[in-house]
Amino acid sequence: MPDHTRSRLNWQEYALEIAKVASGRSEDPYLKVGSCVLRHDNSIAGVGYNGAPPGIEIDWSDRNDRRLRVVHAEVNALRYTRPGECYILACTLLPCNECLRMIASYGIKELVYQSVYDKDVSSLRLAEEFQINLTNG
Repeated sequence: MPDHTRSRLNWQEYALEIAKVASGRSEDPYLKVGSCVLRHDNSIAGVGYNGAPPGIEIDWSDRNDRRLRVVHAEVNALRYTRPGECYILACTLLPCNECLRMIASYGIKELVYQSVYDKDVSSLRLAEEFQINLTNG
């Protein structure tokens, strides 16, 4: 029976839930990341997860090899969009500096994330410089 006491998800929660589902498609055994981008009308513009480019094999046990070859979830989600088309990006992990620069170049001003990568939190400062509103979902 449906639970009618639960409130409806807001758009940020909705996007983050989709990002969580997308992370399940990642082939990375160490870190599964998903991302979802919403247009200004709240329709889904793109969904992505971290993984190898098509046809590329990655030695997942070699950290340096995976870092060189893995395409980040945000990149995979944004490849379906045009700059200015979207307003929110949700990601299961706070984006790295490179992805944050890409997000800013697309004009996205709302970023929802589930957790912070413990090895680098510099994206928190960079998001502030880019005037991107962060929400830890």
